[in-house]
Amino acid sequence: MTNPHFYWFAPTNGDGEFLGLKEAERNPTADYLVKVAQTAEDAGFEGILIPTGIPYLDSWMVGSAIIHRTKNIKPLVAFRPGFISPTVASKLAATFDQFAHGRLLINVVTGGSAKELGQDGDFVDHQTRYERTEEFLDVIKKSWHHHPFDHKGEFFNIEQGTLMPSLYQQDGIPIYFGGSSDIAKEIAAKSADVYLQWGEPVLKIQEQIEDVKKRATKYNRSLEFGIRIHVVVRETEEEAWEAAHHIISQVDQSVQTKMTGVFSESDSVAQKRMTEITQQGDRFDKYSWSGIGKIRKGAGTAIVGTPEQVQEALQDYIKVGVQHFILSGFPHIEEAERFGKLVLPKFNAVSIQQS
Repeated sequence: MTNPHFYWFAPTNGDGEFLGLKEAERNPTADYLVKVAQTAEDAGFEGILIPTGIPYLDSWMVGSAIIHRTKNIKPLVAFRPGFISPTVASKLAATFDQFAHGRLLINVVTGGSAKELGQDGDFVDHQTRYERTEEFLDVIKKSWHHHPFDHKGEFFNIEQGTLMPSLYQQDGIPIYFGGSSDIAKEIAAKSADVYLQWGEPVLKIQEQIEDVKKRATKYNRSLEFGIRIHVVVRETEEEAWEAAHHIISQVDQSVQTKMTGVFSESDSVAQKRMTEITQQGDRFDKYSWSGIGKIRKGAGTAIVGTPEQVQEALQDYIKVGVQHFILSGFPHIEEAERFGKLVLPKFNAVSIQQS
């Protein structure tokens, strides 16, 4: 079994002790986000996810700021394929990869809210969005490995495509990809290096891992698996649960009403699965909590407990095939320091020095 990979999260829509406030307690300035990344790097995290979407700052700009003020941590830059030509995205990634000396990872996010996508002028339906993503990834990979290349497809036509500059990572930039619909899992099986899920119960994670593994055999491929989940770790179990409930103790009613609408209008299968977990109760598995999912879209679950309990919960995911953990906690500087001190030393994780 390979060593696990641990990543932190850049809160590019603001940070603080509480979720559900009208205004974030800490603004996502460049200096603050770099400080989060530097803290995660010092704590021993291998990478840091920089999210994409309407509420977040531009992920490429944030990633660029981070690589110039860190030494080893790998930015996992999320972006959407619907708003940019695949050859332009490939050039953007190749330039970043050169500047970062091979530290770049990419997370291709198709999008799970028709309303949010419409805010950017993208009005295609769920199935079409994923079909476009599949072709987008085909073109991206052609641009990495074939020069010049032609492509004629349903969504993109390329003639004499050429990538300049070439990639620093000659074998290609690792692609992280998530989604729980059939077509999303098929794309992951065909094109992704790491299939990501939000932190569902271990058995549900295992079911989807086995499903994607089976699909990947059709393409003579294998890939790795990861989850995106929050953590709340404290010296005692009582302190940990008090800290967890503290996060959602100041929810503004207007924010709650808005988020309830966001959950109901999403056409994302993964979001629907996450919402179901939230509605089924506050706790699941040994030490997991769904409270964050009541006020935050996307990843809405957390592992809560002592360092030993958090370690045990992570090991349960590792046993079913999870190798990549994208974690976060509130506030992101303090929780990264705490996890790095209390939990990371318990794992023989892939270190950034080995990268």
